[in-house]
Amino acid sequence: MRVIQPYFFIIGLLLSGCFFGLRAQAPIKNSLFADNYQIDTEGDPLRLSIENLSFFKNNETDGDIFDGYSLPGFRLNPRLIYQPFPVVRLEAGISMLRFWGADKYPCYSYQHISEWKADGYQYGFHVLPFFRAQIQPIKQVNIVLGTIYNGDNHRVIEPLYNPELNLTADPECGAQLLYNARIAHADIWINWESFTFKNDVHHEAFTVGGSAALNITPETAFFHWSIPAQVLALHIGGELDTTGQDVTTMINGAAGMKFQFNFNRGLKNISLQSYGCMYDSPFNPGFFYSKGWGLYSAISAQIRNLNLKASHWRSRDFINVFGNPVYENLSLTLDGRVFPRTEIFNGGFSYEQTFGNEYHVGIDANFYYNPRLVAYDSFAQDISAPLKTSKSVNYSFGVYIRINPTIILNKKKL
Repeated sequence: MRVIQPYFFIIGLLLSGCFFGLRAQAPIKNSLFADNYQIDTEGDPLRLSIENLSFFKNNETDGDIFDGYSLPGFRLNPRLIYQPFPVVRLEAGISMLRFWGADKYPCYSYQHISEWKADGYQYGFHVLPFFRAQIQPIKQVNIVLGTIYNGDNHRVIEPLYNPELNLTADPECGAQLLYNARIAHADIWINWESFTFKNDVHHEAFTVGGSAALNITPETAFFHWSIPAQVLALHIGGELDTTGQDVTTMINGAAGMKFQFNFNRGLKNISLQSYGCMYDSPFNPGFFYSKGWGLYSAISAQIRNLNLKASHWRSRDFINVFGNPVYENLSLTLDGRVFPRTEIFNGGFSYEQTFGNEYHVGIDANFYYNPRLVAYDSFAQDISAPLKTSKSVNYSFGVYIRINPTIILNKKKL
């Protein structure tokens, strides 16, 4: 197996610097799509968790970029939680995905709406095993093997990691290191998506990711200043398979600045952030672009439970691995259709109401506008001649309910 280029040394160096600040960390709370991964050292030793996320999301899109679709369904994750020691937690259960109106589901890894695969399917639900082993050697550090904390827990910006993966993607499985302290937070993980046996007829595939932020000022201070960095790399290839196909590696990265003013009143905070983003494919994946860049800036305001946001994106020759498709310069619908330059103005809101720590309801809406989308045919001999120039409008809205009751099966002795 060929080795991924050492882009992750940047994240490793940032993480190593974090350990000089082992102080009290900012509190972590459950939300619609994120989990509190800290182990409760006073928790009861045996519990049953029945986690449900019900959703209805609709995407109306420019067909040149990707086709619109709706997501009516729910996720159900019943699991036993066993805590034999205060700093060790084991979780075992199943992860089930159901789309209303679907009776059969293709049997392979989901990262979007999966294509139909007639030679292998499941009835009723898309079902996967769930197993997580977690240890917290010190309060600031968590080590996870098996099913890792994914989705919004990674804290990756939308051009690199689509929030919709909280609904559609399989649970990520592999290894994860989580660090959270006053001076910084970091999340480094590997998600193993496809395992191969000797003489297998498909490639192995895995994703390596890192997300970190160095806090110049405390997160709870009136003026919070942090330096975030993020990287995602998808590697497809291996030495045991018999496909004879080329190895593919696709890398996205982002680094920038974030400023936040905390008011802790009706207006809770105002946040400004800006990132420089990159795309690189060191091994030829057969795509039209091998390198590209993007610039992302966003402003948001949290007013009680309402979050208002606006952002601006410019890119050239950019392909994202797991990001929202509106931010890349390649059509997912039309073979060979490319957009060398793109500009996106985004506006939206989200609202979340929490009842205790286990019941959440939320809505969101987003609007994406490109004033001048210029499309080219990458297969044409003269790629300087555009196929068309037009405005591009995309929007989405969603409604979500998350219910996560926990039943104590063996109460801790006092």
